[in-house]
Amino acid sequence: MKQVIFTFLIFAAGFTLIQCTTEPDFSNVPSISDATISKTTLTDRLGNAADSLVISIKFQDGDGDLGSSTDEVRNDTLTYPPPYYNYFVRVFRQKNGQFSEVIRQETDSGIFPRLRQDGKSGPLEGQIRRGIVVQHRTVPPNDTLKYYVKIRDRAGNMSNEIETPAVIVHVRN
Repeated sequence: MKQVIFTFLIFAAGFTLIQCTTEPDFSNVPSISDATISKTTLTDRLGNAADSLVISIKFQDGDGDLGSSTDEVRNDTLTYPPPYYNYFVRVFRQKNGQFSEVIRQETDSGIFPRLRQDGKSGPLEGQIRRGIVVQHRTVPPNDTLKYYVKIRDRAGNMSNEIETPAVIVHVRN
């Protein structure tokens, strides 16, 4: 009898804990925060140096429709017009103590893959990390950069825009 009562109490406690967990109530418009940036300097076999930067952002999305598949881009089935980027990056350079946007022909914006593979709708939160390579030959020595980042979901909803901390690239002593 004691074993039956003990089993019942364990079951009741477990059921109570399950009932206490509720899904988060995030907006269907993605929200991003807490941008960080890390840097590693690399040199290839020919002696060409570059800084490999990794930008990390935290995200929350109420319906979890983040990321795009290769087929969606290739078959033109996304709900928003080209370019089909869902990860947007703007670069800013410090000059005389002020940051101003760097307008370049190439872009660091791009596409990140679907974050939910099961096709279900529901709250999703996590972290996205994206790499950027800065060739030393393309920037002056001891150049200070920062990046502004935003993301877009498959419905076309654009997140807020956040900035990374400043990073010094092409460091020379």
